[in-house]
Amino acid sequence: MNRPLGVTLVAIVAWLIGFFQIIGAIFGILGGLLITPSALLAWISLAVGIITLLVGVGLWRGNNTARTVATIVFVINIALEIIGIFNGEGLFAAIFGSVLPVIGLLLLYTDSASRYFRA
Repeated sequence: MNRPLGVTLVAIVAWLIGFFQIIGAIFGILGGLLITPSALLAWISLAVGIITLLVGVGLWRGNNTARTVATIVFVINIALEIIGIFNGEGLFAAIFGSVLPVIGLLLLYTDSASRYFRA
């Protein structure tokens, strides 16, 4: 079965999320001088960003485990954005940071995507 456009988009969204999360985490780590609570959150974000990039590869290849992990990672990304609001991140930044994970979740569970991952 050919990869549905939605799955292709989710893989690309995963790569974008991972990339932006890694970049943001690096700034958070450096800005937090490596050992502050903000920097700790940034280290977690860095790990999640790397996992997200790897999940994007699995989604591209049609791996059902990657779909499950992507769901978990996207939800964690959204949770980190919500936590960031209470840690000094602006509301607009949190909303912007949540848009791609929400899009990814929506596209990951379309009918064509579900059929693709079952095949």
